[in-house]
Amino acid sequence: MSATMQPGRRVRCTYPDCMASFETEAQMKKHKRNTELHDYCHKCDEDFEDCEALAEHKAFRPDNHQKACRVCGEEFKTTSGLTRHIEMTHKIDQRLPCLGCKHEFYRASLLCEHLEFGHCQVITPQMFQSHIVHKHLVTELLKGGVNYDRFMQKISKFDATVDDADEGGVNLLDDDEAIKEVDFAALKPKATEVPKGLYGNSDPYPLLPSQSKSKVAEVSDLACKLGGVTLTEDTESIAASSTLGAPTISSVRSTWQRGSAKSLFPAAKRNPAPSEWSVEQHDRTVEGQHGVNILNTRFWDPTSSDYVAERFYDSVIQRYYCPFVCEQNFSIPADLSRHIDRDHKIRRMQCPGCCNHFTSVTALVSHCENRIKRKCKIHEADDYGTFLDKLTGGFLGVEEKIRPDHKHNPAVEVWNPETGRIERYRAPVATYHQYSVTKPVDWKQPDLQEVITIDHDLNAAARAAIENHKNY
Repeated sequence: MSATMQPGRRVRCTYPDCMASFETEAQMKKHKRNTELHDYCHKCDEDFEDCEALAEHKAFRPDNHQKACRVCGEEFKTTSGLTRHIEMTHKIDQRLPCLGCKHEFYRASLLCEHLEFGHCQVITPQMFQSHIVHKHLVTELLKGGVNYDRFMQKISKFDATVDDADEGGVNLLDDDEAIKEVDFAALKPKATEVPKGLYGNSDPYPLLPSQSKSKVAEVSDLACKLGGVTLTEDTESIAASSTLGAPTISSVRSTWQRGSAKSLFPAAKRNPAPSEWSVEQHDRTVEGQHGVNILNTRFWDPTSSDYVAERFYDSVIQRYYCPFVCEQNFSIPADLSRHIDRDHKIRRMQCPGCCNHFTSVTALVSHCENRIKRKCKIHEADDYGTFLDKLTGGFLGVEEKIRPDHKHNPAVEVWNPETGRIERYRAPVATYHQYSVTKPVDWKQPDLQEVITIDHDLNAAARAAIENHKNY
């Protein structure tokens, strides 16, 4: 049976790389709308090269597409619905490197989990907790008032001044006769005598210009005579140059020739080379002059090198006060250290937006990081950055920025059916929270050798436990 020729369809697909053809134009448009390979806008009847161009087109045509997402092109009736869709579906990954091990995380809550639960090999959970406690304590003290005044009293050194008769000393209040017998000479001001002839005569006042011309001439002659004297070991040049007359050029040059400093100042010493400036020495000097710096030193932490228990010792009652907003005192430093570690460790945190309590920093940061929840608006607060800095002990900062794909926001002219005029329109702009890793004010680089030693001891203990379990 011979093959029959099929007549060609008269409507071809408008995309050059598509060979489909159809009987009617309506069938061709339906084909473009339902085919995933074609980025076609059926409302405006326009073809686009890719999905990004189609989404950009929808975002700037509110007359046909309402509120469209610039990333995927999905349409919404309200701006709040569009914003919620972007925050839920198109999150921007962060790059947050750990200060200790340099491992990167794409969420702030994952970084906090890494530090809080001992996954970092450099920053231990105790260090992370200490930075948080320090931030809370300093914030409370910097509010001023009664708490700060009481803290200053605690760190002041009270030295009891008690003079007993057995230890020596004189009590002047009990013996008035002894005071009368002591002959005290009255203090007199020291008078500076002006030597005679200092100004050319015995008069204490200087001479007038007309009277001092002769003295000036005598001084000039003497200067000319002494100008030719050279302080060298050559006595002949000294005798020759000390004669009356003007000094010669060779005699003046010989005085200031190279190496003359040794002959002019034989006992002088070289200036010492400037030594390297030490930050630690400067901090110790400032602390000795003005007291402890509560911002960058963990003065309260028994595990820190900045901690000195005697700073909180009251010599009057002979007990150690707690450095926190706490009136407990102890007889020995060990009890004070145990009290600080047990009673002032932060175990529960509260969100100021919804007042919910959380048992870990990771849970609260994850709650704040989730912008989808409508009940809690903590991320919209003006002091959200300050709250996050205090919550994480200074390890995290935050800044609200415009999404990178929304920075290019040109104004277009569209028809407004409500006013019946052509108006300029800008698409809605979405923002996000850019988290950043910051160094706490009291940050000090951990001793890696000590951390490695601790880790090695823990591994050795774990291996010994496994061996004991096998033998058992």
